[in-house]
Amino acid sequence: MVSDPPSPPKSAPPLAAPSAWMTRRYGLALAVIALLALSAYGSFELLIAQHERTLAVVNVSGRQRMLSQRSTLFAERLVMGHCPRALEASRAALGEAVDLFETSHQGLTRGSAALNLPDEMSEVVSALYFTGTPSLNDRITAFIANLRVILTSPAPGLDDPTVAEAYRRVVADSSGPLLTDLDELVFVYQKEGEATFTRLHRLETGVLALTLATLLLEVLLIFRPMVGHIRGQFEQLNRMTQALRASKDTLEEQVARRTGEIDQARREAVRANISKSKFLAAAGHDLLQPLEAAVMYTGMIGRAAESEKTKRAVAELKASHAAMSRLIRAVLELSKLEAGVVTPKPEPFTLGPLLETLAREFQATAGAKGLELRVVPTALSVETDPLLLERILRNLLSNALRYTQEGGVLLGVRHRSDGLVIQVWDTGVGIAEADRHRIFEEFTQLELEDRDRSEGLGLGLAIVDRLARLMGLDLSLRSTPGRGTVFSVHLPGCNCSRGWHKRVGLG
Repeated sequence: MVSDPPSPPKSAPPLAAPSAWMTRRYGLALAVIALLALSAYGSFELLIAQHERTLAVVNVSGRQRMLSQRSTLFAERLVMGHCPRALEASRAALGEAVDLFETSHQGLTRGSAALNLPDEMSEVVSALYFTGTPSLNDRITAFIANLRVILTSPAPGLDDPTVAEAYRRVVADSSGPLLTDLDELVFVYQKEGEATFTRLHRLETGVLALTLATLLLEVLLIFRPMVGHIRGQFEQLNRMTQALRASKDTLEEQVARRTGEIDQARREAVRANISKSKFLAAAGHDLLQPLEAAVMYTGMIGRAAESEKTKRAVAELKASHAAMSRLIRAVLELSKLEAGVVTPKPEPFTLGPLLETLAREFQATAGAKGLELRVVPTALSVETDPLLLERILRNLLSNALRYTQEGGVLLGVRHRSDGLVIQVWDTGVGIAEADRHRIFEEFTQLELEDRDRSEGLGLGLAIVDRLARLMGLDLSLRSTPGRGTVFSVHLPGCNCSRGWHKRVGLG
């Protein structure tokens, strides 16, 4: 008796999903950290750029002081010198110094990308450059103009009043207020650079402090609750695992009990089937005896019949007896195979006489349907059970003739390196791919409109399959729907000396 199926175990409550507030906090913390990282990167880049500009301004402004003294020195050599070669060298050096002095001054007051000088200045620097009468910008401009007067004079010297006046002003400015203002300008640039560095350093420190504070808040408000949430999930998973383990133990017991019951029922069914098969195999004689008696009496009635109507009835009765006899013999043969009472008795014999006997037996059936039955002669010998092999080939020939309407059937032997193959060729309807395994089942037949249902109930190929497996033979087929089928019985390991005498086709 099979028990009721086990009831499914109670499922544990589902794991809680992460809270929405935790997700929002985590996303906000990541956004803040990303913003702070970008701010730190921006402040660092700004610090580097400001450092480079400050260095450029300090260097250029400090160089202005040096250029003012250098220009004054070369102007003095040009005015006081007498050697033509020395005068040309002083003129070239003075021209280079004046050009650099003027370029640097324009960069400091107006900005210069080439010198990395900003185009804006602070109020303190602007006041130094442009306040007062005259302003520092005016004095530097006048200083450069006086230097160019000396530089452009064909014969500079104190004899020329213009040159003498320009030289006097250059000397006065370079050793007086101009030098003091340039020193003050360098000092102011340095102080502004230091102040800028201090502000950027404070900004960077603030960004770092905010980043650390954000990380601390993330630990307190996000990671700690998340760790608690995960710990709770693990505890819930442990509870679920324990519940599943208990359900598994119970289920295994139930499955084992059900499996034992199913095995017991299967064994009982197998024993019942074997008993049925043994009963049919043992009762074969008793089943056929009444049928043979009926056949005998039918023959007696047929011999005594006088009217055509009685003769037709007797003919139909004989056909019914023949069909019933074939069915009973097939069922008995299948029952014997299932009951295991059929034992192969292999012996060596020649295949030629067996094939010729089968050809003579089925020649009348083939001629009645207008078919050609051909057998390829062979002298090969095999060692197997001749009676069981004859049953296999008889059923294959009967099946081929039943499903062939035109053309013919060919029976022959093919020699191979691993044994030999007995083949039955036909030009019948063929077998579809979907039916090639199904036809070996009991009571399975191809669905054809013009097939005579009284010729069999689909046991022939089932018997062939059982006999082939019992004898250790390989059974196979290949077929093309509408063109025919080839059944092959492979006898492996047979020692054969020759193959087919010739290849024969069907007309």
